Amino acid sequence: GAMGQKRELTVEVAFTEADKECLARLVKDLVKLGAKTDKGEFKEWLKATQKGPRRTWHDPARHDWQTLSDFALAAVAKDAKHAEPLARRHLGWSRWAARRDAWRAWQKDQPRGEVPTKGAWVLVARTERHPGFSESYGSLPSHLPGWRRSAKQRPPRWCQSHGLAPEMVGVDCEMCETDVDKRALVGVSVVDARGGVLLKTLVKPPGTIVDLKTDITGLRMKDFKGVKTTLADVQEKLREIVKPNTVLVGHGLVHDLRALRFDHAPVIDTAMLFSYKNLPRSTPGLADLCKRLLSSDMRAAGTHDSVEDARMALELAQWECEQAKPTAPLDPPEDKVDARDLCKLFVHRVPRGTRVADIEGMFAKANGTIGVEHACDIQAVHGKFLGPETPLDASRTTSCYVEFASVEKCNAAFKSLRGAAGTDALGRPQKAVKMVTDDAGAKKSGGGSEPKKRGLRDDVSKMTVAALREALKKRGLATDGLKPALAARLEAATEDDSGSDSDSDSDSDS
Repeated sequence: GAMGQKRELTVEVAFTEADKECLARLVKDLVKLGAKTDKGEFKEWLKATQKGPRRTWHDPARHDWQTLSDFALAAVAKDAKHAEPLARRHLGWSRWAARRDAWRAWQKDQPRGEVPTKGAWVLVARTERHPGFSESYGSLPSHLPGWRRSAKQRPPRWCQSHGLAPEMVGVDCEMCETDVDKRALVGVSVVDARGGVLLKTLVKPPGTIVDLKTDITGLRMKDFKGVKTTLADVQEKLREIVKPNTVLVGHGLVHDLRALRFDHAPVIDTAMLFSYKNLPRSTPGLADLCKRLLSSDMRAAGTHDSVEDARMALELAQWECEQAKPTAPLDPPEDKVDARDLCKLFVHRVPRGTRVADIEGMFAKANGTIGVEHACDIQAVHGKFLGPETPLDASRTTSCYVEFASVEKCNAAFKSLRGAAGTDALGRPQKAVKMVTDDAGAKKSGGGSEPKKRGLRDDVSKMTVAALREALKKRGLATDGLKPALAARLEAATEDDSGSDSDSDSDSDS
C-alpha cells in the first residue's frame, strides 16, 4: 500500500532494530534543531546515560539503534511540538523508502520477455542505470519539511500490468538566490507530450532575492509585481498533474526536483542519456544536443526560456525513443572562444566579498603564489559579489574573470601560477591556487577545482583510499594520486552536484 504523507502525521513514534539508519538521520536532525531531553542536548545526554568511550561519540551513526531510540523518545517527551513531527516524518519516509525499494527490486525481476524494447520505459531504465542516478534521485530528502511526494509512485512493470501507457511530461524551473536559499524556485513550466502548457507560473520565493541571475533567466524584479503563487501551490498542482504512469522529463531534472522540493518516479533525465567521447565528467548542454540531434536552434533570444527548455528536453527524449539503438557518445563541441576573451582567466570558488586586490594578489610574486610577477599585467577584474561592496561570506562563493593586457601575458601568468594542475569537465587546464588575503595574514583560498577554502567535509575525510577511488570511478572521474588529491577531487565533484547546474561554467579556471 502507499504511505501517503498525510498518514505520516499520525504514525506511531516507536522504533525497532530495522530503523537504525532512520534513527541516525533523525538524531542528526534533532541535534541540528537543538532538541533537548530532560538531561540536556545530545552531548550532555550521552555523558549522563552512556558508559566508557560511548559518552563522547558525537556522531549518531556510531551508536546502536537502542541508544538512538532512547535519545529520540526522550527528546519527543521533552519537546513534542518540534521533535514529534520530525520523528514522524523520518519514520514515515523510512517506511515509504522501504516500500519503494521493494517495488524497484520487483521491477528488476521482470521476466525477459516482458521488458519493453522501445519507447519511454526504455529511457526510464537507461536513466536508472546511469552511475550517478541513485546518488542524485535516490537521495531526494522528502522527509524534510516543505517537501512533497507524488501521490502514488509505481514502477513501469506495474503500469504495464495495468495497461497504462507512459505519459511523458517536460519540466523546467527557473532558480534564483535568496538570503535563505541558494537555489530558490522563482518560475516553473510543465508541458505535455504534444508541447501544450500544463503549468507556467512565476513563484514568490521565501526570503529576500539576492541574485535573480537575470543573464540566465531573463527575469527582473518588476516581473514579480503581484506574484502570489508559492512553492506549496506549485507542489499541489504537480500532485494533480502527476499519475503513476507519468514520466517526468528534464535535462538535469534532479536540480528541478530539488528546487520544487518534489519527489517522483519514474523519470527520464536527458543529461544522463547522452555523453561526449572521452569526457566522462562532462554533461552535454541541452542547447548543444538540440542543435546536433534535432537540428533546432534554442535560445535565440539569448536567455533561458523555461517553456522552451521543458519542450526541448521532451523532444530530445521523444527523438531518442524512436532511434533503433542508443545514441553513441558525441564528439565534444568545438571550444570556440571569442578572441577578446582569450586574454582572460576564469577564477572560481572565491569566497564572496573577497577584495579585488586579493584576487590580483595571486599574481604577485611577493605572495609566493606565482613564480614570476604578473600582477602589473592585469587590466581589470570582472565579477559580482566582490568586496568591499559585498561583505565577506566564506559560506558562499562567486567567480570572476581576470583580464590581462594581452593573450601572451595571460597565458604566461597562468603558466607561472603555483598550484595543483588538473583539468575541468571539458578537459581544459585549471589550477588550484592558494589566495593570501590581507586581513591579519589569514589565508583564504580561491580559484581552481580543489576547494581548499576550508577543511574537507567529514564524510569525505573519513573515507578510505579504496572507498574514495570507488566513489570517483562511479562518477567517471580520475582515480590516480594520493589520498589528499582523491579526497579533494571527490569533494569538488559532490559540491558541483549540489551546487552548480549541469550547463553552468563554474568548473573551469582558464
